[in-house]
Amino acid sequence: MATDVEELYLETLTYLEKWELEKAEENLRKILDLDPDHARAWNKLGVVFARRKDLRQAEDCFNLAVQKDPNLASPHSNLGNIYAERGWIDRAQTAYEQALVLDPGNPTATHNLGVLYRKSGDIGRGVDLMKQATRSERGRYKSELRSSPETRRIVRTGWIIVLAIGAILLFLLNR
Repeated sequence: MATDVEELYLETLTYLEKWELEKAEENLRKILDLDPDHARAWNKLGVVFARRKDLRQAEDCFNLAVQKDPNLASPHSNLGNIYAERGWIDRAQTAYEQALVLDPGNPTATHNLGVLYRKSGDIGRGVDLMKQATRSERGRYKSELRSSPETRRIVRTGWIIVLAIGAILLFLLNR
């Protein structure tokens, strides 16, 4: 069962990337039927509702995700987005800061907190946070690439090709 749930969840992420919200929601509801405590599924269901501009249902899903797993940073960050959208700046700031407590350097929460500061007039602090978010995003992306076996294989293949071309050029130049 756990494998089925995780496979459905991974498939759902693909649907969300493509903005296929109906398919994503269908999968998420299947996941929640199998595992009602699946916090990440509640969070992603909130994302579906947020993309549809249904802020009330999105907020409910994000709150359920927080109830199911209070240590998951993304629903806190997503709640911050809902609060910011509604103009509840203090609540948004608290939600983003909680996400950063749980996941220090979280690029999304850092960026969105920076946007809040900029909008509230603290432009310097806002820009600093947005720059920090960009650096953090780059660092996480590089780390993911380094840890991926597929990336290591591609890099290794690339170096073999470069060395082969170099050897051919040396051979041709020394004729």
